[in-house]
Amino acid sequence: MKKLLLFLCIISPALISSSTQSNHADNEALALVQFEKALATIESEDFVIIVDPDLDIYRVYGDVFDVTKFLAYEKEHLILQGIVSGDYVPAKLKVSEYNQVTDKKGNVNISMHVFGFYLTGKIEISLRKTAGDVAHVTITSYVKDFTRRFSGRLVARSESNYLKRPGEI
Repeated sequence: MKKLLLFLCIISPALISSSTQSNHADNEALALVQFEKALATIESEDFVIIVDPDLDIYRVYGDVFDVTKFLAYEKEHLILQGIVSGDYVPAKLKVSEYNQVTDKKGNVNISMHVFGFYLTGKIEISLRKTAGDVAHVTITSYVKDFTRRFSGRLVARSESNYLKRPGEI
């Protein structure tokens, strides 16, 4: 009986370790698939990033998930709703410069210069290979002195559930 107990004590950590490694490998593979899908969506220039407080490392918007606060990129226009112009007011911005850079690790960084009624500034989107389809966004105004940061899943507009208000400006 003691030998059996000793054997189980020796084998248990090895089994737990191999199970943990398997889960980690599965998570990495899933993140890579999500990243590749998000990258294809970026190339189509037709995507949405909904502000997600559960993913938000900066905790700017509190704990309420709201599909009415988002960033949508539609070919040459960018729509920000509920982020820079107050509650749920959509701001339609013209993209004047669009740069996409992939670093040595495969991470993608996008930089856009935008101008419109509510914002003239720079929008940076960072998509890390290890984070899957989670994008980190930084919005910096050239005219007003403010910076907004948020995170959210980057998905195609056709697959998203965002709620665009009428009356784009």
